[in-house]
Amino acid sequence: MSEGFRIDRVCVRRARPPGPFFADPGETNVWLVGDDRDVVVVDAGGRATDIADAVGDRCVTAVICTQGGRAHVSAAVDVGVGLCAPILLHPADHALWQAVHGQRRYWRLDDGQRIAVAGHEIRVLHTPVATPGSVSLHLPHLGVVFTGDVLRHGCEAPGHTPTPSTAPGPLSALPADTRVHPGHGDSFLLGEAFSSTDRWVRHSA
Repeated sequence: MSEGFRIDRVCVRRARPPGPFFADPGETNVWLVGDDRDVVVVDAGGRATDIADAVGDRCVTAVICTQGGRAHVSAAVDVGVGLCAPILLHPADHALWQAVHGQRRYWRLDDGQRIAVAGHEIRVLHTPVATPGSVSLHLPHLGVVFTGDVLRHGCEAPGHTPTPSTAPGPLSALPADTRVHPGHGDSFLLGEAFSSTDRWVRHSA
């Protein structure tokens, strides 16, 4: 296992204003997962230069998109090409990807796939809640999961209890003390999003 393994959060603004019928999520979280040598970029939104500055002289082994929406992929091609890293996306979000990047290519991301980075393993969970191809990225040995838009803090008021959009089954099976790193907003514990009764019902389904 690599020493110095860490998770860095880079907050970036949307690459362009939202359309008239879509709410602006404000800042998007870009997550850098790895050590002082190798790192994976999760959700390359915003400007590629901001992400490259945060990466520094580390080697980017993959750019992983939790979904194909613009806020999560706007800089993916520039980061992937500029830092010589493959871009990974679930194919169910192909239409969303095309709306942003046209025919630019990406590597297929599948449920159950395992991605190594700096001595740790990222496990891909297909959680098609926010979009058909939404995925969550679980690091079981660290007790963390990256959820994109599948789970995040409520937007009604500061400090609002985080709630799931619907019922992402694979996430409800994780330990309650798993730390959730969402695509927007602050991190929180998974147990804050699911009550004990809700978890029991999901396990029994």
